[in-house]
Amino acid sequence: MKSFVTAAVCVAVSANVVAAQSVNVEALADLEMWKTDTGSILLARNHGRMAPQAKVHAWVVVSPVRNLEIVTIGEGVAGYVEDERTEIELEMMEARLRVGTGLVLNAGKILSPIGKFGARRFSNVNPLIGEPDLYPTQYPWGAIASGSVGRFDYRAGAMSLPSVNERYTPEPGDQMRPVVGAGVRVGPAMHVGASFTHGPYLGPTSAAMLPTGSSWKDFDQTVFSADARVSVGYIESRLEAAWSSYEVPTLSKPVHGFGWNDETRVTMTPRIFAAGRFEHFRYAYVGAFPPNYWIGAETVQRNVEVGLGYRLSEPALLKVSYRRDFWPGVPGPGAPPMPDGSALAVQLSYHLDVSGMLSRKQ
Repeated sequence: MKSFVTAAVCVAVSANVVAAQSVNVEALADLEMWKTDTGSILLARNHGRMAPQAKVHAWVVVSPVRNLEIVTIGEGVAGYVEDERTEIELEMMEARLRVGTGLVLNAGKILSPIGKFGARRFSNVNPLIGEPDLYPTQYPWGAIASGSVGRFDYRAGAMSLPSVNERYTPEPGDQMRPVVGAGVRVGPAMHVGASFTHGPYLGPTSAAMLPTGSSWKDFDQTVFSADARVSVGYIESRLEAAWSSYEVPTLSKPVHGFGWNDETRVTMTPRIFAAGRFEHFRYAYVGAFPPNYWIGAETVQRNVEVGLGYRLSEPALLKVSYRRDFWPGVPGPGAPPMPDGSALAVQLSYHLDVSGMLSRKQ
């Protein structure tokens, strides 16, 4: 169904884009080639064989009236992750009302406001090819009010999904939960902020494994995250950290997690930059096994990625990166063994302003 919705939106917009000045259409195409190990839960692709992949992000912004935008983002993927895959997905579809610098209202299928990497998830702004493992980018349904006043900024609202990594916890269900965040700009080159959310993290697929008389909505997750950005000359560094707590069925005490990552980018020339990201993640592994047996384990993972980027032209960017993950020590009770791994990747991305091209042809 999502594929048909995305296709319908794209066709409708393409047919009217020339006549409608309030419509903006852009696309971002990525061509990638991966060579990985065979065993890493984080990095392995196509069972260790060469793994080509093509991705296209298309976003449509419609402004029917002043200060109101309808933003739609779709993604198409073809290539190899674990096996051959072709997908089309509607990622985001939100209404954005700009009341003023002090208040912006977003509602619909939104970008999760927990963490800062989501705003830099696209290849033309991500200085590396991979993304942090802490909390992958999510698109819950929800509504958020945000804004800035002087040096301070804020966001508050509700979203339908918990901030989880489904590699380590069961598939979540939709349940509205509060989310709040705030930040402060310390001078022209530094910003610090924090976010908080609390609510159920399990889902209907876990219902059959729960103790008699309990619901998946009875078990909560709490996440507190912090972030900082510092820029000095040609060097920019971003730090994120998150503390989490999970109530696990049949266990008397919550399972806790903590993770952080630091990403640094160095611009060497107007066209060339280097970047690196180090992540330390003590994640909470929560799983259910028949008959009604639940485990909650804390396991340490570390990964590092380094890369180079070269801007071929304003819309074209070429990047190469190398990433390794490390799973020190013995996994916690019940957690599966995690072998170390590595990944070498090359990515060519091209940003296309469809509306601008069509308007120039008129």
